[in-house]
Amino acid sequence: GRMRSPLTRLNVKHLTSLTCLAGISMASLLFHPLAGVAQEVDPASATDAEAEVPSDAPAWEAPVINWQPDEGTWTPISPHREDYGKIKVVWLEGTPYEMGYQHGELLYNEIQSLGREVINSLNFFGRVLGLGRLSRRRSFPGVYEECRGLTDATADIGLTPEGCMVLALGDVYQEYFSYLLPNILFYDGCAHFVATGNATADGRMYHGWTLDNGGGPIAYWADNPTILVRQPENGIPHVFITVPGMIWPNGGFNAEGIIVSNNTSHPANYQELDLYGRSTVQLMGQIAQYASTYEDAVEILEKHNRMRSNLVIVSDAASGQAGVFELLGREMGVRELDENGLLYMTNHFVSSGFAGRDTGSDDESALTRFLSFQQMLEPGGDRTRYGTINPEVAVGIMRDRTNPNTFEPSPLDVKDDNASIGGNGSHRQVVFDPTGLRFWVTNSEVEQPIPESPFVCFSMQDLLGLANAEPCPSPVIH
Repeated sequence: GRMRSPLTRLNVKHLTSLTCLAGISMASLLFHPLAGVAQEVDPASATDAEAEVPSDAPAWEAPVINWQPDEGTWTPISPHREDYGKIKVVWLEGTPYEMGYQHGELLYNEIQSLGREVINSLNFFGRVLGLGRLSRRRSFPGVYEECRGLTDATADIGLTPEGCMVLALGDVYQEYFSYLLPNILFYDGCAHFVATGNATADGRMYHGWTLDNGGGPIAYWADNPTILVRQPENGIPHVFITVPGMIWPNGGFNAEGIIVSNNTSHPANYQELDLYGRSTVQLMGQIAQYASTYEDAVEILEKHNRMRSNLVIVSDAASGQAGVFELLGREMGVRELDENGLLYMTNHFVSSGFAGRDTGSDDESALTRFLSFQQMLEPGGDRTRYGTINPEVAVGIMRDRTNPNTFEPSPLDVKDDNASIGGNGSHRQVVFDPTGLRFWVTNSEVEQPIPESPFVCFSMQDLLGLANAEPCPSPVIH
C-alpha cells in the first residue's frame, strides 16, 4: 500500500496542480479550500528572518565559479526588464538576496496580480502549518535569502518569506499533498526530445520541450511567461524559464550550453521517496548554476536524495551527451542518447530496473505521446523526420497534434486531446540550439492552442552581452 506521510494528516483536500510544472502553481492555490478561510498572517510576526534554521538534508558546498567566456571578458548586465509581447525577460545580478529583490521589484505587478487570497494561503501554509520552516531545512544554501529579497521588494503585497518558501519547495508539497490523497485524478503532461548527429540536418544537437497541463489552462501561467536572466556572483550565468514569483526553473539553460528540464512522474510505492531529500526543481537550479559539463550535472543528481519522484533531462551539446534521469528518492535510472542520436521522454519510466516502479507505466497519454516521438524521430518511423531536424522541423514536431494510433489530427479548438505532443494542453514550448546558445519560446493563450503561436528566438550571447554575439538566424518561427 501507499505510505502516508505525516504531512497528509493535515486536513488538506484539493491542491489542483499544474502538472509537470513541478510545483504548487500559485494559481492552483485559488482552488484550495483553505484559500477562502486562511487567516492573514502578519509579515512582521511571521518571517523568522533572523532565526537560524539548520538543514537536515545532506551537506552541500557549492563550487566556487567565477565564470568568464572563452573569448574576451564579461561584465554582468544591469538588472532591468524588457517585454516581448507577453514574454517578460528580466535580468538579475548579484547575491541570492539581491537577485530576489530585483525579481520582486521588476515583476511586482505580476506578483501582486496573484491576489490576497492566494498570498494569504501561502503565508498560512508557510507559518501556521510550519511548511516554510520545513522548506528551509530541505533547501539549498541561498534559497531562503532569495525568498527574503523577493518578499522585501514586495513587502506591501504581504507575501512573507515563509510563504515564498512554500513555493520554493513546491514540487515536494505537490507530491505529498496532492498525490497521496485518495479519489483525486490528475493528468500529467510534458514531453522532451533531444536529437543530434545523423538525426539532424546539420549534425548539431537540438532539444525540444513542451510544458503541459492536463487539468485545463491556468491564466497566471498563460499570461506570464518569464525568462529570468540570472547572473549570480558565484556560478555560471543562466536563464530560468518560469513565471513571476518562482525562484526555480521549469527549464534551465546556462552559458556553457547545459540544458535541464523535467517531466512529472510519481512513484508506485511512496516508501521509495526520501523524506530527508531535496526538491527536484531546486536540483535543476543547481545544475543550471554550477554544471559546466554533463558529468557535473550527473554528479549533482547522484549526490542528493530526493523527497519526490520526477523525470529530469539534461543535454550537453559540447560533449554530445544527453540523459533522462528517472528519479526515485534514493535511486535513479538513466537512459542516454542511442546509436541513432535520439533521446525522448514523456511521463513514465522506461529504463531497465525502473520501468513499472512509477504510476506512468499504465498512463495511456504518456504511452501514446511516447509513440508519437517514435513515429516522428526514429529512422523508419511512420512520420519520420529523421535526418532533417533543424529548429523549424523541431517546432513542427512540438506542434504536432496527430493521434499516433488513428493518424487523425485533433481540431485546433480542442485544448487537450490527451494524445499528441502539441495538443496535450500545452502552456509553453521551447526549442533549444545549445551549440548556438539560442532558444525559441512560444506560449499559448488560455484558449489558444500552441500551433497558432509564434516561436520567438532569444540568444544567450545577446542576453548576456557577450562579445561577438551571433544574432538569431530566425527571429521568429511561424
